[in-house]
Amino acid sequence: MSEASPIKEILYGQINAISEQRIQVEISKNNTVGLIKEMVANCHSEIAKLHGNQHENFEAFAESLMHYLLTNALIQSQRKVTRGTAELDIIIPDVRTLVSSPKDALVVFFPKTDDVSAILESLRKIEEVQPIKENIWLVQKTSLGLQYKTYEINRGCSFSNIMNDIGVFISTKTQSKFKIFKV
Repeated sequence: MSEASPIKEILYGQINAISEQRIQVEISKNNTVGLIKEMVANCHSEIAKLHGNQHENFEAFAESLMHYLLTNALIQSQRKVTRGTAELDIIIPDVRTLVSSPKDALVVFFPKTDDVSAILESLRKIEEVQPIKENIWLVQKTSLGLQYKTYEINRGCSFSNIMNDIGVFISTKTQSKFKIFKV
């Protein structure tokens, strides 16, 4: 039997403390900014105490939280997909859309390192699958100044805005899909 992930233990401890019912209510009220800020703030010191690379720990937490929120918000997504040489953390809505219509797909990348050359190499591979740079979003502990839309977990927690931004992205893509016939 495998050992439980300390990141998942921290996340699910927080989910239990807040309650899944309250999380659902906050999602339904489009109050994910406050919810994410609260969860990150409540878990920050526990994550900081973990051994290993701090960027990896915080970004793994953010990825797990993101997956949980997307699932609970009923936003179609795929997680942990390999396409060619690219490892894709989260794709919205799915890999099929990414391949057939990259403009309608979003890739969210959690580098889990502060090694800029390793991140750039991963991004190069991601761009082979998602050529629209604006549709590749990074989530990092702290921004390393890369030329991509970046959400930070520290420094004001801009990560808290990601669900709203995903909602805007989806709404513009959904509308464009229905505009097949011009009247």
